[in-house]
Amino acid sequence: MFLTASNFFLVWIPVLIRRTMDEVEALGTEFSNEYDSIVTVLFSSDAGNILAFNSILLIGTVALYGLLLFATRQTIIISSRKIEFDIRNQIMDKLMELPQRYFANNSTGEIYIRTTEDVARVREYFGPVFMYTVNTVTRAGFIITMMIIVNPELTFWALLPLPFLSAFAYWVSGFINKYQLIIQEQYSRIAGKAQETFSSIRLIKAFNRTGYEQKRFEIESDEYRKKKLKLDLVESLFHPTLNLLIGASVLIVIWKGGIMVIDGLITIGNIAEFVIYVAYLTWPVASLGYTVNTLQKSLASWERIDNMLSEHIDILDDETLQYEKPHKVIGDIEFRNVSFKYPGSDEYAVKNISLKIEAGSNVAIVGRTGAGKTTLVNLIPRLFDPTEGEILIDGKNIKEWNLKHLRQSIGYVPQETFLFSTTVKENIAFGVDGASMTKIEKAAEIAQVLDNILDFEKKFETLVGERGITLSGGQKQRTAIARAVIKNPEFIILDDSLSAVDTKTEDAIMHHLREQLNNKTTIMISHRISTVKNADTIFYLHGGSLVETGTHNELIKREGRYANMYSKQLIEQELDQI
Repeated sequence: MFLTASNFFLVWIPVLIRRTMDEVEALGTEFSNEYDSIVTVLFSSDAGNILAFNSILLIGTVALYGLLLFATRQTIIISSRKIEFDIRNQIMDKLMELPQRYFANNSTGEIYIRTTEDVARVREYFGPVFMYTVNTVTRAGFIITMMIIVNPELTFWALLPLPFLSAFAYWVSGFINKYQLIIQEQYSRIAGKAQETFSSIRLIKAFNRTGYEQKRFEIESDEYRKKKLKLDLVESLFHPTLNLLIGASVLIVIWKGGIMVIDGLITIGNIAEFVIYVAYLTWPVASLGYTVNTLQKSLASWERIDNMLSEHIDILDDETLQYEKPHKVIGDIEFRNVSFKYPGSDEYAVKNISLKIEAGSNVAIVGRTGAGKTTLVNLIPRLFDPTEGEILIDGKNIKEWNLKHLRQSIGYVPQETFLFSTTVKENIAFGVDGASMTKIEKAAEIAQVLDNILDFEKKFETLVGERGITLSGGQKQRTAIARAVIKNPEFIILDDSLSAVDTKTEDAIMHHLREQLNNKTTIMISHRISTVKNADTIFYLHGGSLVETGTHNELIKREGRYANMYSKQLIEQELDQI
């Protein structure tokens, strides 16, 4: 509405200019016998009145046009930014609910592009595309109508170059958009390469491959330069060619209009009026190509976003559970004939596992690499749901627990330690809102990382760098343990989270954990027998199946797979001592 009204006032500006010129010209013709100079005519009282009146009308018209155009941009552009804000938040909410399989099937870069570039392109549909479309239709409608009223023949000649202008703009816009995508992909490769290099800088230096990595980056950067220069060349040709076509239209108006003035069909003011109309039409017509291409990009991006938002969520609370009052978690866990295979895989990662873990007990899960240990514990916080069978906590199916409450009851230290690019304090307090320094320090002490932190110059305010790159492997693992302990969870899962610490530190951590988590259910995964030999129960997995269960001494006496694994580790220790 604002844009249509602004274009309505815009078309009257050339009319007022034409009327002023024609009235002054007529006045000059009237006084041509009495005055020798046009200056004298302009400074006469009649001319002054005409100029003053028309100037007031012109200023008022321009002011109304500007005010309505301001209202247009405030309405459309700001609204499109708010829509962008809502869509981006909606995508993030969806990502927080999507199952692990989605992230396994889609790369991080792909997801990142959908939450940034695709959202920005959808915003362009609600903002510039919509605005340019309405602007082109209304402005062209008003202007062409006014031109036809003045003179249909001159209108035809004035508009003759504009279709070529629109076609050229469409072609160039399509080329630019195509190359922008190619350049964006190349830029993503450069950014990804830089991120990979910085994350693995220690390894690169240790292997003396700095020159090799620099060369690889230089190749990617040079490819980006070549593609960008090709695009810059086309863009540099676009505006001169655009001005050439506009100039051709103006020349046609002056040439054909001059003939019509001589023939007495139009006035000189009409020529000025048409020249301004052509200038007004230039951008709306040129923007047609941009609008069509941007619309196509916006629709393609929206389809990608819509596919993400329509993705089925496998792991979700029943609506009735969302408002259920949280129950006190005791800590019993039972697996009943549980089998699981990853989406897209035909092989079972765990097969027909049945076991019980009593509340407050300390159990261990061991086995060779690929036995299914991590997969099994990932089923407890419902990172995945079993393909077959069921898991019960305190006698109730895990799917009947409120998901948020269930995960809040679990302290999980994953196999791959991840620290955020923030301070040590914020990393430890990640799972607890408003954690006090006393609790943070206590958790660090239990994890045997407090002394290391206090040795840092900024102590708990030390920035750990991306993925904790400024910390050692052992420090990262212990910080992750502190992050789990501070929650004071009913369950704690340690997935091979002591592999980077020495045996002395490991014993100290386990001693503090047993004291702190005396009545908590603790599940440990480890390749070290020394870590798990004091567990109340040890479960040995092989090929995804549970093959042995018992205490350390019981399993040694059984002389099975666990005993064999223990014997090999003893031999390795003896060889290390030699």
